[in-house]
Amino acid sequence: VGTVTDLHIGYEDALGESASYYIQGGPAIVMPDGEDQELELAGKFGGSVAVAENVSVYGELSGMTGDELSIGTKVGMKYGF
Repeated sequence: VGTVTDLHIGYEDALGESASYYIQGGPAIVMPDGEDQELELAGKFGGSVAVAENVSVYGELSGMTGDELSIGTKVGMKYGF
């Protein structure tokens, strides 16, 4: 348990009218409870695609260095109203 603060810089762009993507990365300050903070490298990329007028699906792949490389994924759906 603890806190991670990402200090990322990134880029995002559209792919036509119904899709977009982003990429970002930089240092991550890892602050575990009761331990010294560490500086790691982190990054992520992802995108979204509109599937209906107010509905889109998205995905993300992220990673962070450390004792072992940590990999994470995220998928979901957004509804705008």
